[in-house]
Amino acid sequence: MSKTGRTRSEGWRHAKVDGHANEDSFGEQLITDTYFLQALSDSILESLPNGSPTIKVDGSKHVKSILEDQTTSKVDLEITWPKGERVTISLKKSNSGQVWLISVQRFMAAVSHHLGKEFDGDVAAGISLFIGGSNLAPHMSMYEKALNVDRKDRPKIAEQEIRQKRLLAESIAFSYPNIWEKTLNFFSENIELITKLSFAEGLAADPKEFAQVVVYNKAPKGSNIFPISALVETLKEVIEVNPVVPGPRNGGSTLLLPTGTLQMHHPQEDNLMQFRHEYKKIVNLDSSE
Repeated sequence: MSKTGRTRSEGWRHAKVDGHANEDSFGEQLITDTYFLQALSDSILESLPNGSPTIKVDGSKHVKSILEDQTTSKVDLEITWPKGERVTISLKKSNSGQVWLISVQRFMAAVSHHLGKEFDGDVAAGISLFIGGSNLAPHMSMYEKALNVDRKDRPKIAEQEIRQKRLLAESIAFSYPNIWEKTLNFFSENIELITKLSFAEGLAADPKEFAQVVVYNKAPKGSNIFPISALVETLKEVIEVNPVVPGPRNGGSTLLLPTGTLQMHHPQEDNLMQFRHEYKKIVNLDSSE
């Protein structure tokens, strides 16, 4: 039982809808499925609204950001009823994959915006060393110092760090233990905010552009509805028992989050922060009281 008086299973709903990769066809199927609409309304609305809803596909829509530029909305599908009731959906078409891709600088600016304070310098160094690329510029002496240690003691790790132009978790923890501890604590302490940004908000400035639920349309037992507010509430308890830690492979090339992982991604010439979702982890958040 949580501090709010509800069990972890309360607020999570499942709908038996066959999956379609295309948002249009999937959306059309959803709004004609009474079971799905009832489950959706149970999760977000007080009751199932009257009338037939309409569906709007919002995938890849650009909106105003909190940083005063443009960003991509997290809303893939929007369901609206005749009297204005509205539910916004983030649609996941696979059981794992990218949920948020962002540069280190924009990530830190977003966190600072929401916390209302300057980003911690040690944490900035830890993230920059872990993600690497152009983010190493202010920390190049730290990178070279740790890399020289790895060349002697962990040559295989050093090879990967040179190739990816970054440091792995094991290396940062060895050379800069205080910085790495603060970095891991940062992710654990701010996991609710990070989850909301990753799944619901991104950098969108307008709350109308926030997703309210995550729907997996190809989950093993049909589509699954996960209200993001319930997911975030559950994390308050989960993170105390299972804080953020590095992954066990390759010297710690990822961070293990309650909803997936954080890793370095190099899509277009520079290293970015890639937050990934995992259906099994999200389901497991609901598996125990």
